[in-house]
Amino acid sequence: MSRKPIAIVRRGYSPTGGAEKFLARFAVAARRSGREVLLVNDRPWPEEALAGVPQQTLEARGPWAFARAVEHWRGGWKNGVVFSFERLLSADCYRAGDGVHAAWLRRRAVYDPRWEVWMRRMLPKQRQLLQLETRCFSARDTGAVIVNSRMVGNEIGELFRYPSDRVHLVRNGLPEDFASALPDRLSARRALGLDERVFLAAFAGTGWKRKGLRFASAALGASGLPQAVLAVAGRGNESRHRAPGVVFLGPQGDVRPLLAAADVFILPTVYDPFSNACLEALAAGRPVITTRANGCAEVLEEGVTGSVVGEPHDVAGLAAALRHWAGHSGDATAACRAAAASCSLAENVSRTLAILDGLEAR
Repeated sequence: MSRKPIAIVRRGYSPTGGAEKFLARFAVAARRSGREVLLVNDRPWPEEALAGVPQQTLEARGPWAFARAVEHWRGGWKNGVVFSFERLLSADCYRAGDGVHAAWLRRRAVYDPRWEVWMRRMLPKQRQLLQLETRCFSARDTGAVIVNSRMVGNEIGELFRYPSDRVHLVRNGLPEDFASALPDRLSARRALGLDERVFLAAFAGTGWKRKGLRFASAALGASGLPQAVLAVAGRGNESRHRAPGVVFLGPQGDVRPLLAAADVFILPTVYDPFSNACLEALAAGRPVITTRANGCAEVLEEGVTGSVVGEPHDVAGLAAALRHWAGHSGDATAACRAAAASCSLAENVSRTLAILDGLEAR
């Protein structure tokens, strides 16, 4: 039976974004499986990011304008399945890879000043996102929802009345050969200009406030570890996070050299539906220190493949985890790689396509 083409919808592009990286991997893998794939966006992606996957660019900026543009475009594209990575007015399937915006705002309010929380509520963009999210989790407007963690599924169940039997758990996945290009530890450290003798904790991501860089930095200082370094990859306001032992590497197109150089990966995030960076660290054989607010925590085994603290501001807990892994990180390599292998891109593509095929059969 011939399968309908898939229109993958994603607004915006960041060369270091985890969502973009995952989407590109999925699009290429789905195309190789024999499916016709189209990326619908609001600005063209670099050709090399998509390996030949065609694009349909809609000239619309902002979440509401883009959602309306997709709705209009969809009216003339009736022969395929709309698989959205964005909050839209309607879709055959919505992948909630960015989590639940209402839940994120609730978690963020714990750490932001009251005036900032109030101001954010007044912003038109925030109101639009919440309105679109209501449409995303409406049984009338969205055929199925894919979540990448139980955490996100629970948030949808708590905040919306979307049918639970139409919510599918499909975790993020990595290509099987992701770790094959890892450099050796010593050469990776030399290339990054890092001392081969230090205990190295790696941090990678954009949006440092949400990712909890301030808590990682504080934990490094509280750990009491001699010659410990926190190497930060990504773009942000470095002046706000400068501290003894913190080294800024800037944006990294390929995070594997940093992971190869590291002893442990730390991401004390305020909210992350399922961190790709943590999954990549596991694939590189590095234990992960993170929080319960990260869906990737669900695949970690405490003391075996990583450490999970309840809240990102638990600096004492984060520091204790750093001290533990300073003496045991080398023991975790095989277990970490096995944990990452359970989240393969091949399995993700297979399960996602089966869900989309089920929508076609209705």
